Amino acid sequence: MKQTYSLIVMFFMATIAFAQQPIITGILDATCSGGTPKVIEIYADGEVDFSQYSLEKEANANVGFSDAQALSDLGIKTDEFVYVYSNGNNANDIFAQEFPNVPAGNSLESNVANNNGDDRVRLVDGSGAVIDQYGASGTDGTGEVWEYTDSYATRINGTGPDGGFSAGNWSFNATGSLNGEGSCNGGSFYENLFGTYTTTASEEPTINVNGSPVTGLDYFENNGPSQEGQFTVSGMNLEGSVLVSSTVFEVSLTSGAGFSDSVEVAFPSNGELPITDIYVRLPAGLTAGDYAESIEVSSVNATTQTVAVAGTVTADDPQVTISGNVDNLQYTEGNGPSTADSFTVSGLFLDASGINVAVNAPFEVALVEDGTYSTSVDIPSVDGGVDFVDVFVRLSAGQTLGEFTGTVTATANNAPDDTLDITGSVLASATCAPVGSIIITEVMQNPSAAGNDPNGEYFELYNTTANDIDIQSWVISDDNQAAETHTIATSVIVPAGGYIVIANSATPNGGLTPDYTYGNDISLGNGTDGVIISCGATVIDQVIWDNGVTFPDPTGASMELMSNAFTAELNDDGTNWVTATTPYGDGDLGTPGAPNGATASNESQSVLQFSMYPNPATSGTLNINVTNGGSVDVEIFSTLGQRVVNQKAVTTSVNISGLNTGLYIVKLTQGEASQTRKLVVK
Repeated sequence: MKQTYSLIVMFFMATIAFAQQPIITGILDATCSGGTPKVIEIYADGEVDFSQYSLEKEANANVGFSDAQALSDLGIKTDEFVYVYSNGNNANDIFAQEFPNVPAGNSLESNVANNNGDDRVRLVDGSGAVIDQYGASGTDGTGEVWEYTDSYATRINGTGPDGGFSAGNWSFNATGSLNGEGSCNGGSFYENLFGTYTTTASEEPTINVNGSPVTGLDYFENNGPSQEGQFTVSGMNLEGSVLVSSTVFEVSLTSGAGFSDSVEVAFPSNGELPITDIYVRLPAGLTAGDYAESIEVSSVNATTQTVAVAGTVTADDPQVTISGNVDNLQYTEGNGPSTADSFTVSGLFLDASGINVAVNAPFEVALVEDGTYSTSVDIPSVDGGVDFVDVFVRLSAGQTLGEFTGTVTATANNAPDDTLDITGSVLASATCAPVGSIIITEVMQNPSAAGNDPNGEYFELYNTTANDIDIQSWVISDDNQAAETHTIATSVIVPAGGYIVIANSATPNGGLTPDYTYGNDISLGNGTDGVIISCGATVIDQVIWDNGVTFPDPTGASMELMSNAFTAELNDDGTNWVTATTPYGDGDLGTPGAPNGATASNESQSVLQFSMYPNPATSGTLNINVTNGGSVDVEIFSTLGQRVVNQKAVTTSVNISGLNTGLYIVKLTQGEASQTRKLVVK
């Protein structure tokens, strides 16, 4: 009897110990502002001391969990739900708005929940043992059955914790299924999707389906069947086989073969059906129209489940399509034609004449970028089709100052026309100023307020002269990305001894008031990058920063040129730049359009002056001439910040024969003073 009693006690204690664990029971990637809230639901099965547990995540295609979040702030909970969430960069508490009935002590805001729909999360205890997990380790969830982009998943009652990820214990929903949902979008609270898990498993025959709805099962008339879609079925406590049946669509257990109006999944001897793929397609031979139905999934004594499927058969009438957009085509007066931009043209079910692409003057088109341009081109069809042919368009030479609009029209026999609107402009000829008359004095390359990169990027220009300077038709360009260039299209006056701000965006931009915007034509790299201001063939000023080697490398703050280093030579030196400390707008730091505060030391400007030659360097020797005659320490860095030369006490030259062609940063140090220069090796 005593022995029996002991066994009962041991069994009871083991049962209690097993039950006192947290279980991941839901995950959400909602669709309020910024794709929020992002939520992980955890159920405390019995009395759970959350100080013993942490959450970790594995993001995108990365391998290895990180961003551990201790859950101790959730305290001790018994048989209740808790939520770890992220509101992203929203100023409002979106989670509180969508989960209004969650007690304050049952939620925790953390970046570990700031997930995309392809990320994995797991619960670990103090020893690092995995208690439960959502998503397969080391697997980017994109396209997987468990992907939850703009969607959610919930645990099946009576399952878990799994000590890993078991897809068969989850109920999934199609990606995008939450688009337009939530109270933020005029629907029900997201909270209504959760809080239903119970540790008691159903004993009734149960079928689970995932992947509904299946859409996009389309084809052109006489060109069926459609491509395949896919959903999954699983089951527990089954008493018979599972029948998947359709009246319009075709289903199969095998991709590419075996399609019919129904398939039977064999009865599992233990009643447990693992996740099984079902392939579905719209059959060939249908007439033009939209098709939709609910495919039924049934089994003996189980509630029948349905999967919504839809597809379209489009008439095989001739058609032409223009794809892409064309940026404003422009040049300065007397310097046409413009640089060409391109779009693509395609067509289906065409006769041998193919497609004609025409544009009204003064625009012109060609099939080869440096070929012959005219007001129209012909594209022949091949086997009744035109497969995305590039067409180049430009603003013709000889136009007068002004703005121009035009329309590209693609036509084919018996097909509706397709059109593309284009614009162009001829700008006033640039009035150039001397080198260094306009200089770059501040750069915000990595803004952070309200997730404001790149919209909040800007740089500041200063007029070093006593006369106003109009920079219309001057060019902004990147130092190493030839495609990044922007011609200033309107009159922009930089006042004598004054500043202007040139920015990525007018709004939202973190609270800036820019004098001119360049859109996404230019990007200010967070690491090594540079910006050049030129007029005609003359570089007026340029600044190239170096990923923190000599320049500052801030986040959420601008780089400011010290106020007594305002020359086109001194702003090349990263040691003359500092990190801004003055808040503006939405909280980033900088002084856009206003004087900078810091001052360079006299020693750094007056004591260490030097020249180096040849530059560009074409031999293995770089000559160094220091004005005060002393020796210097020489360091040379690649644009990635790697030190490639380090020589001490140099008086005349350094050996650079080991350097590859490219751009480098040379830093000379003498005592407490230092200077930097750019070096080009050819």
